[in-house]
Amino acid sequence: MKPIDCHTHLYDKSFELDLDKVLERAGRLVSKIIVVGEDAESNRKVLALCKRYSSFLFPGLAIHPDRVHKLANEEIDKEIEFIRKQKGLACIGECGLDWLKAEQFALASPSFKLLEPKGFDIMEARKKQIEVFRKFIKLANEIGIPLNVHSRRAVRDTIRVLKEEKAKKVLMHGFDGTVKEAEEAVQLGYKLAIGTGVFYSRQKAELAKALPINCFVLETDSPVCAPKRGERNEPANIASVVRKIASIKNITRSEVINITNKNAKELFSI
Repeated sequence: MKPIDCHTHLYDKSFELDLDKVLERAGRLVSKIIVVGEDAESNRKVLALCKRYSSFLFPGLAIHPDRVHKLANEEIDKEIEFIRKQKGLACIGECGLDWLKAEQFALASPSFKLLEPKGFDIMEARKKQIEVFRKFIKLANEIGIPLNVHSRRAVRDTIRVLKEEKAKKVLMHGFDGTVKEAEEAVQLGYKLAIGTGVFYSRQKAELAKALPINCFVLETDSPVCAPKRGERNEPANIASVVRKIASIKNITRSEVINITNKNAKELFSI
C-alpha cells in the first residue's frame, strides 16, 4: 500500500517544466494526492489538473487567508459561489487564519510594509480573515465535505472559530500549535497533517511523538517545506515522511501508511 498526500499545490510555477515527471515519481510512491487552491486563478488550475489526472489528483478549492485582505468582498463572495457549484470536490481548502502578517507588522519592518496596499490595517485584515473563514466553514458544512485548514500562528483563534461554526470535518494542515492545543483539536474530531516539516521542526517532531498515529494524515505541502531547506518539495517525498514517523513512533512503515490512509479516506471520501 502507498500513502496519501493530503495537501499540495501542484499548479505552482515551479512545476511548469516537469510536472509529468513529478507525477511519475509520485505514482511509484503515492496512491492519491489532494491539490488545494489559494485564490480564483489557482482554483481553476486545480480543477484543470485534477480533471487531467482524475484517478490520482483530487481537488480542494478556497481562498488562502494571505489573499483575503487583497480582495473585495464582492470578489470573495463570487468565488465562494463558484466553488459551491463545483462537483466532486475532496475538500474546501486552503482556508483559515494567518497571524504571521500581524507579527511582522508589529515589528514595523519597512520591507514588509512595502509589500502591502496603501492604508493596510492589520486588525481589519484579521477581522476580514475571520469573516471569510466563517463563510468557508459554512460552505463545507453545507456541501458535506471537510475543511483543509491553514492556521499559522493562529491556532487558538482557528479552533475557536471552527467550534463556533460547528465545523464537522476538519484537517489541520501544517499545525504549528502546542501538544495541548493539538489534543484539543483531536478531541473535537479533527485530524492533524504531519509532513516533511518533521525533518527540521522540533515542534512537528514533538507532535508526531506525543500523539497517537491515528490522529494523523500525511502531507508534503509541495512545492514548499522540502525535507532539505531550499529545495523544491514534491509528493514523492511522502515516503521519507513515512520512514521518519515510523522511526519516531517505533512502529512499522506499513502501520504508518495503513492508519493514515484510513484517516484520509474517511475524511476526504477518496
